[in-house]
Amino acid sequence: MKTIVGIIMVTAFLGAAVAPAAAAASGDGSQLAIYIFLGMCALIIVVQLFPIFFMLYGLLKGLFHGKKETAEAPVEVVVDK
Repeated sequence: MKTIVGIIMVTAFLGAAVAPAAAAASGDGSQLAIYIFLGMCALIIVVQLFPIFFMLYGLLKGLFHGKKETAEAPVEVVVDK
């Protein structure tokens, strides 16, 4: 499930990054390289935000779920004679 969501997110970000370049291609096309470059820069910045979101999710999960209480294992006492 995570891989499908990841593929969808990457496709959406890539589509959003390429959309200005596709719109520029209908004009004179002189700025196509600039839009592709800016789209790649935006994609790099967005991808670098993923670890921040994962860390924030872990932090919030830890704050709201708290510590799980674990039952202590019974201690077995062995007496040698």
